Amino acid sequence: MRILCLGDSIMQYNDCTTYPQTGWVQELSRFFPRGTEFLNFAKNGRSTKSFIDEGRFEAVKKAARKGDYALIQFGHNDEKKQDSARYTSPEEDGSYRANLALFVEELRALGVKPIVLTPMARRKFVSENKMEDTHGAYPAAALAEAKKLGVPVLDMTSLTFACLERVGEKKSRRFFMNFDAGEYDNFPAGKDDNSHLRPDGAFAFARIAAHELAQLGKAWAEYAELSNAVIVGNMNAAEFEKDTGDEKMMA
Repeated sequence: MRILCLGDSIMQYNDCTTYPQTGWVQELSRFFPRGTEFLNFAKNGRSTKSFIDEGRFEAVKKAARKGDYALIQFGHNDEKKQDSARYTSPEEDGSYRANLALFVEELRALGVKPIVLTPMARRKFVSENKMEDTHGAYPAAALAEAKKLGVPVLDMTSLTFACLERVGEKKSRRFFMNFDAGEYDNFPAGKDDNSHLRPDGAFAFARIAAHELAQLGKAWAEYAELSNAVIVGNMNAAEFEKDTGDEKMMA
């Protein structure tokens, strides 16, 4: 089984030079059997627009094979209104939805089974267990476009938002690139970043995604192979929630 990954820095593969930053797809592989291939085309700073303009989507299509699955997750950089190279509008007739449609339709034409994901929540607390939304109209736009296209969609914005509120402001700090000076050699001055993930956050968010992927086959028969491959797929909801511990990662 092969899974193509299209996205930005929240999804991208990180090597030793950027540790502890970790793309959530790096941890998603833990929930699939050995031999599952993850072809990660996600790249730091990319929006749906720049991903297309730079030829990255062409590279995805060249690598794609009939029967592959594709995870498509953008939003963080599409929101940057002052950056004409990346900004896309989330309106019904806007370029964000048009670009998502392009990804889905062209991958489908190649025999790939796409899945749209709304962007992961940013960590922006207004109190210990209350967050503020930062993604505006983009999650709703992705949900609406996926419905229009008749393709599965995972509302990762809502799911990860709820996860962070349950964990709380203090404990969730370890999920993101928030740490003091001297803790990591790659970032000697420390970091204050509530968008990019560390291993704990990448694992928590990947676990949520894995649980959602395990359910897809119930409503989308053509995705049953993917759902059945997820290692947590054989757990029922109660077992999954219990196994996540006190933080209850399942939404």
